[in-house]
Amino acid sequence: MSDTPTARSWRSMRERCDDAASKDFHKYGARGICVCARWASLAAFIEDMGARPLGTTLDRIDNDGNYEPGNCRWATPREQGRNTRQNVLVTYLGRTQCVTAWAEEVGLEPKTLQYRIRAGWPADRALTTPSLINRKSNHGCATS
Repeated sequence: MSDTPTARSWRSMRERCDDAASKDFHKYGARGICVCARWASLAAFIEDMGARPLGTTLDRIDNDGNYEPGNCRWATPREQGRNTRQNVLVTYLGRTQCVTAWAEEVGLEPKTLQYRIRAGWPADRALTTPSLINRKSNHGCATS
């Protein structure tokens, strides 16, 4: 069990939270992110999280929260990318998502939506105003 993907994820989690010499310690342990006492044991971690599915890594649902049951999941790179501290979150109709997810859902370019939010547009207007430039089309090129 010591050289499985699950065990490697567990060791990496512990290292970035507990080892000040870790290259990622400043993003985790130095910010106060810790591993719950229960997960000092690999067996307890596996009991709570299960084996790591192929194509996933360990993700904290709340990026300011600790590594603990209820705040961790196995996530794909896409899910992880949409759950970082750098993401701008937008709440609309009672749902909160990152700009990229909203842009995909409403058919806008992420950069267009990002510009609107940074310019101070209210969420409803930013998400429902059609773009004057539709870069998702054929870019004005004739098709044959």
